[in-house]
Amino acid sequence: RISGDTSSIMEISLMLAGVFFAGLASVAKEEGAGKSDEATNLVLGLIVGGLSLVACSLYLIFAQWLGKDVKLNPLDMTLYMSVPAALFLLPFIFYMPHPVGWKGYGALTDWQVLHEVLTYSPGVMSLIALSGFFAIMYNTLQYTMVSELSATHTAFAGNFNKAATIVMSLALGMEALPPAPWGQVTVFAIFGGISSFTAYSVVRASSGGKAGH
Repeated sequence: RISGDTSSIMEISLMLAGVFFAGLASVAKEEGAGKSDEATNLVLGLIVGGLSLVACSLYLIFAQWLGKDVKLNPLDMTLYMSVPAALFLLPFIFYMPHPVGWKGYGALTDWQVLHEVLTYSPGVMSLIALSGFFAIMYNTLQYTMVSELSATHTAFAGNFNKAATIVMSLALGMEALPPAPWGQVTVFAIFGGISSFTAYSVVRASSGGKAGH
């Protein structure tokens, strides 16, 4: 019993450490960006990011319930949940304009963007279809993790993936580190987050792994 309590405390501590390192990376990016528009909107971004984490957590808990209590397999969950997700997004697709990176264009809705793509480069639609196939594979893998591990572990794994993506972007030259000392702080935060997830996975494995939260 004591060992189990110790493992739970360690897991919670490592999760909090992961959240801390994610926040530290955001602060380092803001400080390194100075007074840019991106830095000015950081607070709003953090609020939206926090709300997205809450939504993601509820989503994964619901997926875990579907897998363990309703007994749906990961592929069934992926296909069944795609319908309500698409219906939920329909109003935003048609009625929410957003900035696009095209010269001479203002804010466009996703439907207007699709219309422009069909007009000037219809072949791109094959890439969109391919991305849908990869999305099915990714979601099926995610639901498999939720069923086999836990919603908590899956969410933490998602944070690890984001950190690994940042490392790849830096290595490929797609992103640049902020100027010193915030560049070093960013690197420290990224590897701190990766280390937290790795340690969390080890603790989960050593304590039996499948005891969900």
